[in-house]
Amino acid sequence: MKQDEPFRIKAYGKSELAMIYFPRLSKKGAMKKLESWLRKNPRLCYLIRKGIYDYTPKQVRQIVEEVGEPFDIQ
Repeated sequence: MKQDEPFRIKAYGKSELAMIYFPRLSKKGAMKKLESWLRKNPRLCYLIRKGIYDYTPKQVRQIVEEVGEPFDIQ
């Protein structure tokens, strides 16, 4: 996804969403950073559970409402 494209609320894999939020980091680094943000937010920490590999559109919307759209953050 390019920065000039609008961010779409849809289902994303964890690593895919992490890389959209942190494109300059490695895949592993981006996932750790996103996980740390989720862990710090009581309304989002449930998304860290093992076995969750994808986020539903509803979960993505909740993340965006709490932390903002990816390109607004950088």
